Amino acid sequence: SKLNRYDNGETVVFTAGGVGLPPVYPIMREHLKMGNHVTLISGFRNKDMKFWDEPDKRIGLLQAQYPDLLDVIYTSNDGSFGIKAFVTGPLQDMLEQMKAGSGHSIGEIVTIGPPMMMRAVSDLSKPFGVKTVASLNSIMVDATGMCGACMVPVNINGKLVRKHACIDGPELDAHIIDWDKFLPRFLQFKKQEDESKVRHGFV
Repeated sequence: SKLNRYDNGETVVFTAGGVGLPPVYPIMREHLKMGNHVTLISGFRNKDMKFWDEPDKRIGLLQAQYPDLLDVIYTSNDGSFGIKAFVTGPLQDMLEQMKAGSGHSIGEIVTIGPPMMMRAVSDLSKPFGVKTVASLNSIMVDATGMCGACMVPVNINGKLVRKHACIDGPELDAHIIDWDKFLPRFLQFKKQEDESKVRHGFV
C-alpha cells in the first residue's frame, strides 16, 4: 500500500466487509503510526460473524492505543451488532457531512471486502470526488501476469485498458474500474464452488 500523510485533519476511511477486515488491519495500523486520523467502518452479516471487536483483540487494542486517532463504526445486515446498515450507510453520512462543511474532511477511502460492496463504495464516493482505492481479491493462478485470470478492465482517458490484479494491484483506483465488466469474472467458477460446498457439507 502507498500511504499518504494527511496534515490538515483529514481522516482516512476504511470500509471492511466481513473477511475484508484482516487485510484492512495492517494498512490501518500503519496510517495510525504515521499520525493519520482513521475511521474504520466494519460490516458483518450478523453478530455471530463479528470478530476482533473485544477490548483485548486487534481492533479493540488499536482503539486503546490510539484513542484520539481511531474512530470505529460497526454495522450489521440485521442490526444485531452495531448499526443496522451496510458499510455504505455511515459512509454516505460522512460524505454528506463533509460536503456540508461539518465533520471530518476525508483524505481517501480504502475499501476491501466482497466485490459488490467495493463497487457500492466506489459508486457512492465518485460524485464527491474523494480518492477511493479498492483492494481486489480476483482469482489468481500464476500471480505473474501471464495467465490473465485476474485481469481487471479499467477506463483510462476514455480507453478500456486491462490491468492485472496480481502485478498492477491488488490496490487500484476504484473509480476507473469497469465494474460491469469486472464483476462477472467472479462467477466463472460458480458451478465448481457450489459443488465444493455440497461436497464439504456447507449446504
